[in-house]
Amino acid sequence: MKDHQPWEFTCKTCGAHKLTVTRVWHILAGPDSEFWQEWGPLEADHLWHFKFKEKIEKEEENDEVNRSDYRQEFGEYAEDTSISHLEDYEIHQPQDNPGNDKFFVNCAGCDREIEFGWAKPDRGGGIFPVECSDFIPEEVWPEPRFLNSWHEKHWLINESNYTDP
Repeated sequence: MKDHQPWEFTCKTCGAHKLTVTRVWHILAGPDSEFWQEWGPLEADHLWHFKFKEKIEKEEENDEVNRSDYRQEFGEYAEDTSISHLEDYEIHQPQDNPGNDKFFVNCAGCDREIEFGWAKPDRGGGIFPVECSDFIPEEVWPEPRFLNSWHEKHWLINESNYTDP
């Protein structure tokens, strides 16, 4: 059974017709940080669902280099003489901050990255790749990292909405 898809995409490089959406996010986990990603197909309605999820492992060589950049010299050990107790400390729950997430749209055939925008401001609604047949720049909000490209192409709906704070 073939899904009815109102838009068409044909990769300029490999000729494939399917797109993959990937989300990458960062988690602060104690003294270390972790990067995770999830990915899945872009559906006919410009929405997506993630089929796969994995932790992005650091390469051992790069991990050593990165850690050496942050090494500090510590002075003599000093005893904690504060009057606060463990239960006095406020515990913060992790908060979802989708503004820091990174989204990517790639050709499912050759993994070439495709520029895209969103149906609503602040990354809301569906994803509209610029190479899809139903892409209308005036009706789409750019992914933040493509803002300069859209400015150069005169695709921005109202440029005053896109100025940096």
